Amino acid sequence: MSSGWKLILPEMNDCRCLKPPFYPSSFDSVMVGVDEGNGRFGEVSIETCRICSRRWLRYLSEYEAFPKSGRWYRGLVTGEVARTVTPETALAVLGGLEWRFAGGSYFDSEGFKTSEPLLVDP
Repeated sequence: MSSGWKLILPEMNDCRCLKPPFYPSSFDSVMVGVDEGNGRFGEVSIETCRICSRRWLRYLSEYEAFPKSGRWYRGLVTGEVARTVTPETALAVLGGLEWRFAGGSYFDSEGFKTSEPLLVDP
């Protein structure tokens, strides 16, 4: 006997992980490490969407000496990339993607889709 209730999941293209703003509670996050190149101290993590299981490479940096310098990038990656990316290779991976999301106080944005080059240095 059915209760008449039906679980409706979002279409894969309608998932929350594809529409800013992004919320930490939407993802399971694993810290990869810190990119210390050029004094960036960028935090690198792999985030997996709790709804659709897409994997995202996330890079976050902020420069204490500069107001409104916080910025982050988030790009879709394969499972293989998620397993092998390092803090030192994260920017090259993100920069090589066809598109990614960016946001933070530097951009005065909660997130937007972009294909522009990465802006990670102050």
